[in-house]
Amino acid sequence: MPHQPIGSRRRAVHGRPRSIAGVLFLMVALAAGGAAATVGEGTPYAIDTADGVRTALLYPAGAGPRPTVIVLHGGMGTGARIAASSGFAEAAAAAGFTAVFPDGLDRRWNDGRVGWRNGEGPDDVAFLSTLADALVADGIALPDRIYLAGISNGGMMSFTMACLASERFAGIGTVIANLPAGIGPCAPAAVPLVMVNGTDDPLVPYGGGGVGIFGRRGEVLGVEQTAGLFAVAFGCGGPTAAELADRDPGDGTTVTRIDWQGCLPGAGVTLYRVNGGGHTVPGWSVRARRLFGASNRDFSAAQAILAIFATSR
Repeated sequence: MPHQPIGSRRRAVHGRPRSIAGVLFLMVALAAGGAAATVGEGTPYAIDTADGVRTALLYPAGAGPRPTVIVLHGGMGTGARIAASSGFAEAAAAAGFTAVFPDGLDRRWNDGRVGWRNGEGPDDVAFLSTLADALVADGIALPDRIYLAGISNGGMMSFTMACLASERFAGIGTVIANLPAGIGPCAPAAVPLVMVNGTDDPLVPYGGGGVGIFGRRGEVLGVEQTAGLFAVAFGCGGPTAAELADRDPGDGTTVTRIDWQGCLPGAGVTLYRVNGGGHTVPGWSVRARRLFGASNRDFSAAQAILAIFATSR
């Protein structure tokens, strides 16, 4: 995937990206959650890119420069939907961060999966790099405290950015996503990586392989293979595991936190393994358990990721 700097011009807009929704991906977007955000409406933000005007929402507006987390929605999602249904807007506000929720063109991200889109689509590596630069130039983000997080397709895009443009980000967080197969060479900077994955995810398989119900949405590595790749890159030693309190025995899941020890200064790898968990965001409700699997309510994925980001520097 080419990565070329492109110019930017910021302006407020109210437009939304066009949707060519498939029923499956709309249902996947709903898996991010069903609760409404309590942080109010975001402020529209946009930049001009080689792929046209790209849009985002800011929470809150007017405060800065501050630590900032860019949060990428899943397939067939939008920035507004994920802000309202993932917990990241609330977690960022509690941690003193600005949260930015960009929109993928056609409501998805070109994360570079082998066997999906055949390399076609917008240059989202360039877009997210330019977005980070624009947030700094506009006095919104601190240049050394910009973090990237994503859910599902957005998490895969976050892994791609960690491999190809990690110098822009002080930490990476992913939820129900694995590293896309074929991304390389993967040369991540030494930053905290926080992963949240369900062992029974029916759409992004824990052990790796084909994505989607029929496995036809490209290939990903396994969760532990992904974590191990970054642990080696960060010079980490072996992992240690601890069980989180089972606060909701009725949800049918438990959580094991796994941390790789002795990493390079500033780096770390943490995996929240949701035992029995599906393709859902822990801490937020899901509407279709039969399709997505069990949803864990023992902890908030967004809060866990922001807690590590907040103490990383």
